[in-house]
Amino acid sequence: REMPADRFARFQPLAGMLAALLFLTGLLVFRNDPPSETDVAATFSYWQDDRGRHQIVALLLTPLMGLLLIFFGAGLRRRLSFGSEDSGHGLVAFGGALLAAGTFLLVGMLEAAMTNAAKDGNRQAVYALNQLHSYDWLAWNAAFAALLLATGLGALRNAMLPKWLAWATIVIGASLLTPVGFFGFILLPVWLFVTGFWLTFRDSAARGTGGVAEKRLPSGAAEAVFRD
Repeated sequence: REMPADRFARFQPLAGMLAALLFLTGLLVFRNDPPSETDVAATFSYWQDDRGRHQIVALLLTPLMGLLLIFFGAGLRRRLSFGSEDSGHGLVAFGGALLAAGTFLLVGMLEAAMTNAAKDGNRQAVYALNQLHSYDWLAWNAAFAALLLATGLGALRNAMLPKWLAWATIVIGASLLTPVGFFGFILLPVWLFVTGFWLTFRDSAARGTGGVAEKRLPSGAAEAVFRD
């Protein structure tokens, strides 16, 4: 078989680029979300105002983001398994993508519930849900740390990504497990876009040269094949 040859496989890295754009949109929209320290009145007022925007984010943006991450994660799993001697990097990366997608769906449900509770005037429900919403970063950081660390380490084995991008992936992934994880989280849209673009470009180049045979190769041989 050639890697990747079908339209479905070619869409997978593009899904990462689309996810990056939606992720950036979400960061801009969520930048003023009330933190856990916000009092009940201010929290209720925030979710009561501009209900339409919150509903669009909750019911459209977050489910689509989750869907795109699943596609992107599946593409990473396929590429990481090439020449890696079943090291498991692809499986861990895909698991991280699934957890991240599930977290986006959970955030969407929380936001939809808060806007509805605010519409009904239920202040305590809004405040309680916002407390959960304020700590969604715990799941996101764990999910994206698994996704990036597995991708970066796997890319060093089979040269799926250039070394500078593989190391940048590892650094960003590791940062998500530290007190400076916020900065790593802000860089995630950039990473998704750059990685998706690189894989799309590399796949196009491979098709232009007749494709790459997809078979299990030792790590050094796989690196030589990718670089060709």
